[in-house]
Amino acid sequence: MKLIKTYLPVLFTVCLLLFNAHAALAEEIKDVEPGNAYIPEDTVLNLVLVDKLDSNVHKKGDRVKFTLKDDLAVENIVIIPQGTELGGVIRKAHGSRIFNQSAVIRVKLDDVLLPNGKPVSFPQDVKIKGGINYANMAVSTAIGFVVPLSGMFFKGREIDLEPGTIIDYELDDNIDLGLTKMDLVKMKSVERAQNAA
Repeated sequence: MKLIKTYLPVLFTVCLLLFNAHAALAEEIKDVEPGNAYIPEDTVLNLVLVDKLDSNVHKKGDRVKFTLKDDLAVENIVIIPQGTELGGVIRKAHGSRIFNQSAVIRVKLDDVLLPNGKPVSFPQDVKIKGGINYANMAVSTAIGFVVPLSGMFFKGREIDLEPGTIIDYELDDNIDLGLTKMDLVKMKSVERAQNAA
C-alpha cells in the first residue's frame, strides 16, 4: 500500500507532463491556429480526372473537373467524402518544348464546402507534367556522339490524359480548417443524424 501511495503521485505527475508537452507541440504547428483541426502537409489526395486533359487543346482559363477517389479524413472524421466533385481553373498551360522540356498544366482548385458549409481552400496548384520523352533522349544520345548538342532540338512529352486517370495531389503545407476539434465532432454527429433519418 505504501508503494502505491509513493508511486501514484509520481505517475500522475509524469502523465500531466506528457499531456502538457503534447498540447504545447499542438500549438506550434506551422500555418495552423492553436486548437484548430487541419489537413497535414504531405497528405496526398488522389484526384480522378473526369474529362480528357490535353496540353495541345487546353489553355489558361479552361475549367477542369476531378472527383476525389478516397475519403479525406481529419482526426478520423471524414470531411470530404469519396466521389466529391472538385473543379478548378488552369492557371498555366504549355505544350512540350525543345531541350526535352515536357508539357505542364497547373490547376488551381476551387474551394470545397465541408458538410457544415465552411469552405476549405487548397492554396497550391495541382501540377501535371508530361514527362521525359525517352525515345528522343535515346536518339539524341546516339546522334550526340556525331553532332554535339543535338538533343536540344528534341521536345519533351505532351500531356494526353484520359478520363479516369488518377492524379496525385500532395499538399506542401498544412491547411487550417478554421474549425476546432470539437467542431469536427459536432459535424460528425450531425452527419450521423442525417444518415439515420
